[in-house]
Amino acid sequence: MSIDRTQLSNLYLNKHFSAKEISKLLHCSENKVWYWLSKFQIPIRNRSDANYYKYNANGDPFQIKSNLTPQESNLLYLSLGFFWGEGNKKSVTGVRIANSDPNLLIWWCKFLRTVCNVREDKIHFHLQIFKDNNPDSAKVYWSKQLNIDVDRIHVGTPTKPLGNGTYKNISLYGVMTIGVYNVKFLKWMLEQLRNLGYNS
Repeated sequence: MSIDRTQLSNLYLNKHFSAKEISKLLHCSENKVWYWLSKFQIPIRNRSDANYYKYNANGDPFQIKSNLTPQESNLLYLSLGFFWGEGNKKSVTGVRIANSDPNLLIWWCKFLRTVCNVREDKIHFHLQIFKDNNPDSAKVYWSKQLNIDVDRIHVGTPTKPLGNGTYKNISLYGVMTIGVYNVKFLKWMLEQLRNLGYNS
């Protein structure tokens, strides 16, 4: 049994089906799919790309807006500043920033949603609290500040208090991390920073 080159190319390169998925669709063995991919010299995805398409079967979970209004341009550069100053740029899995200031994080969320069009289910909220914080009060606080369902907030294991310093005034409700765990989005953000002079 032969496989049509155009059909195979479309399934593998355009629709990003795996060899296993193609074999089921075409009612043949997975080995036969690999054989025809090689025969037709269709470029094989590396493991990293294969995993990406596996977990993003519907395409990229973000779409950067191209024609920005002046206000959106300001929001872009403001958010790049947030990421440069407050973000974890050593991460290899995604983009995230942590802060105890809800106003900063409100703007960060607006950037993710309006400039980057990140799918809502791909925006993750992780709250780090201290042992002298009230976890329920902290979740309700951040839920109201960020206008999200309280169930979307994951609370980590409370950490030891930092003492009697001023941290209690700024971390009464813990530190919120908001992240988008997507390697392509991370690559795009780092490219924007490098265009501004960031040197990793």
